[in-house]
Amino acid sequence: MRNLLSLIFLFILPTIVFSQSTKKPLDFSVYDGWRSVSNREIANDGQWISYELLPYKGNATLELYDVKNAQKTIFEHGRYAQFSSNSNYLAYRIKPDVDSLRQLKLDKVKKDKLPKDTLAIYVLASKEKIYFPKLKSYELADENSDWLIYHFTAEKKKKAEEDSTSVKKSEKKSKKAKVKDKKAPKTSSFSIYNPISKVKHDFEKITESDISKNGALVAFVKLQNDTIVRSTVYVFDIKKQQLDSVFQTDGLVKKLKVDHNGNQIAFIFSADTIKEKRYSMYFWSKKTGKSVKIADTTNIELPNKWTVSENGKVFFSDDDKRLFFGSALRPLPEPKDTLLKAEKVVVDIWTWTDALLQPQQKANLKKEKKRTYLTEYLIDKQKLILLANEKVANVSVGYKASQNYFLAHTNLPYQKISSWESPSKRDYYQVNANTGQRKLALKGQQGWVHLSPMGDKILYFNYEESSWYIKNLSTNAAQNITSKLNTAFYNEEHDYPALAGSYGMMAWAKNGKFVLLYDRYDIWKINMDKSYSAVNLTNNYGRNNSIRLHYMRLDPDEEYVSANETVYLDGFNEKTKEDGYYSLKLNAANTPKEIYKGDFRLNAWVKAKNSSTVIFQQQTVTEFPDLWISNVDFNNPKKISKANPQQEEYIWTNVELVKWVTTEGTIEEGLLYKPENFDPNKKYPMMVYFYRLNSDNIHRHYSPSPSRSIINPTFYASNGYLVFIPNIRYKEGYPGMSSYNYVVGGTTALLNTRPYIDKDRLAIQGQSWGGYQVAYIVTQTDMFAAASAGAPVSNMTSAYGGIRWQSGMSRMFQYEKTQSRIGGTLWEKPLHYIENSPIFYVPKINTPLLIRHDDADGAVPWYQGIELFVAMRRLGKPAWFLNYNGEPHNLKSNSPARKDLSIRMMQFFDVYLKDADVPVWMSEGVPAIKKGKTLGYELVPKK
Repeated sequence: MRNLLSLIFLFILPTIVFSQSTKKPLDFSVYDGWRSVSNREIANDGQWISYELLPYKGNATLELYDVKNAQKTIFEHGRYAQFSSNSNYLAYRIKPDVDSLRQLKLDKVKKDKLPKDTLAIYVLASKEKIYFPKLKSYELADENSDWLIYHFTAEKKKKAEEDSTSVKKSEKKSKKAKVKDKKAPKTSSFSIYNPISKVKHDFEKITESDISKNGALVAFVKLQNDTIVRSTVYVFDIKKQQLDSVFQTDGLVKKLKVDHNGNQIAFIFSADTIKEKRYSMYFWSKKTGKSVKIADTTNIELPNKWTVSENGKVFFSDDDKRLFFGSALRPLPEPKDTLLKAEKVVVDIWTWTDALLQPQQKANLKKEKKRTYLTEYLIDKQKLILLANEKVANVSVGYKASQNYFLAHTNLPYQKISSWESPSKRDYYQVNANTGQRKLALKGQQGWVHLSPMGDKILYFNYEESSWYIKNLSTNAAQNITSKLNTAFYNEEHDYPALAGSYGMMAWAKNGKFVLLYDRYDIWKINMDKSYSAVNLTNNYGRNNSIRLHYMRLDPDEEYVSANETVYLDGFNEKTKEDGYYSLKLNAANTPKEIYKGDFRLNAWVKAKNSSTVIFQQQTVTEFPDLWISNVDFNNPKKISKANPQQEEYIWTNVELVKWVTTEGTIEEGLLYKPENFDPNKKYPMMVYFYRLNSDNIHRHYSPSPSRSIINPTFYASNGYLVFIPNIRYKEGYPGMSSYNYVVGGTTALLNTRPYIDKDRLAIQGQSWGGYQVAYIVTQTDMFAAASAGAPVSNMTSAYGGIRWQSGMSRMFQYEKTQSRIGGTLWEKPLHYIENSPIFYVPKINTPLLIRHDDADGAVPWYQGIELFVAMRRLGKPAWFLNYNGEPHNLKSNSPARKDLSIRMMQFFDVYLKDADVPVWMSEGVPAIKKGKTLGYELVPKK
């Protein structure tokens, strides 16, 4: 790898000089320092805001903004900040310096010797800074409290200290004789702390802890691990500052949970010393002061040989009257292995009657081994109820676990046909939360089902009739509630060979008296009386103005809405591409009130819990999505972050919404990116990138970052390219020709109207479905000078019967019903599979092709890329194949391969669109014997 770094920077220099601009083109050296705004938080009182400026590579910066004084405080290396629920302090992690940590790893320093995070606390009123090193984890109370708990690694006592203790020889000898359980959980030091009052309590050898939502109670587990594991459960009453031991015995305690109000705790316990431990569920309350066993293998409510599972989540209902946990078949010790490895048969047996294919079973194996079944304990009645079982394994309790009915579903009867049917089917059940009684509510439903707050009705979308239905579970009567409404509730732009789904449900009313539904643009209120009367709540404002209105849920814990509530909406204009915020009263049909709108893209805002202050982000192709602050009236929004001031030093891009008439006579849209120093009197090479529909993303800001799979429009425009992104719509059975018609048609329309595009210097690039389209298009036209296909399907006949290895699923459904849009089986429509497969037209390819397909691709089998490459190689067609070892469908977010791919793609396109010198990896390749020793970026001057 000698001189590789110098070579990288040598060949990333810009290839075009802009003599009339003082700005410079973006190059690959800018990647590491370009920052994103991450982990935005607002204090409950709305007076403080925190956010991280996170570079692609390097140390993060945490910024704290004082709303009242408009002042900013900077914390270097700060991450994952949280405000106390009383808005009195900010807690965050201080991460070790990235470069120092890297050097220590290069020096082979052991993991336990590497620097650890530090817990930092900044008291907002006094500006005091408090630090606690060697942090493992911390947690703050959620409501009306300043208390926090944290785990850390204690300093080991020095040898001199240990020797100075007065311990008798006999005691030393007995301590040496003790044997620790190496499989027992690791312990840490633990503290309960209030940074405002400065009250602090320290404990040692703690494995788990939890704090109630209101900060009234802390529970934790102390573990003694000498000759035998011994667990003690403590509760600490914050108000009384009182510590009590509530459970102590030999064995292991896990899954400790405190209820919301700090009056009860639950945990699981096992006295077993073997690996396959059997657990019991314990419950403690302030009322009794006792820890009692409430579930184990002896409970008649559980099936034979079942017990409490260590893999289930333990939690209380929102009213603290119910406890939930997971149960499952009790684990059995593995039989002793009496065979040598060489004597074992290792075989997968695929059977035609299997509900799931073997690869899917294997992909799900880890999950299935840990599968648990939701179990409920009614605290006041001291009653245990099994809510789920092996036949109906999935029970949803929603946000409000205190409701009297839950919804359960299973796909077991439809697992086999899920290999070719889409969307998948499920049977839905109403489950009585007080008895566990289960009642079939809906059979073979495609799409999700929504249970009313009272649990007496279910809402579902009937795909066959393209309508919403309500089913009364007490009478089993089902009613179509939208068929008479003069609007489409199905997806109007659906172009797949399957029935169209809905635009979804907005919310139920808290009392279940109405439900809110979306059409393409507006929100409808359907009353749940016998008439099922309906009203367009937004007065057709959305449809009349081509604005798609969607609810912004400001409180993530609130599942329902109230009749007199004012809600906030996001509204995107399909024609102008403007985005905006609106308010809407739910008490009657009314026109949404426009609050804030503009020629930009917005995200959902975050509102302070106890004030009208909100934070949000807006962006355009030139404006980075920095953080803004406002009140809910948006009378004076203000930008408070400036993540990347260096952007002003570089040539950026502008974007234009373009339209053309398609071969079908319709008007279609696309985006054309140009350098900001664009000169219409020059000729520009043009990149064409596509996937499906992109014109609504006109205001998306593309920061310069290394690619996971596709080109970056900003980066390419900065380096003198035009970038065209056309929309593509599909005709069933002809996905390849559809993409050709839109891509070639749109490109031709631009060539006919924009003389500054160099028709001899055009290229296309796409990934996955886009990669397939690239591979198909170059078999049909020679208009592109170069092409790059990432993870392409090249042979639909072989891909159809293949496996999506990440999920283990058959690929059949994809070709028959979804993305590939063939609309039938291989034996029903063989010619369609052949006609849409690039592999059968490789002799017609005259376009140099760069293929990227990684050997750990779990979505598209990488042999699809190989098939295309070896065919082109045999026919003497210029082709290159990049296989990033161990990388998935899209390169990992932290992979160094991202920079490598970005460099190689631009070098490849520069060769064919800018007559640049050829890099060694293209002219000579990189033989296996040189792998890891050279990257082949060096440019070979043209003769």
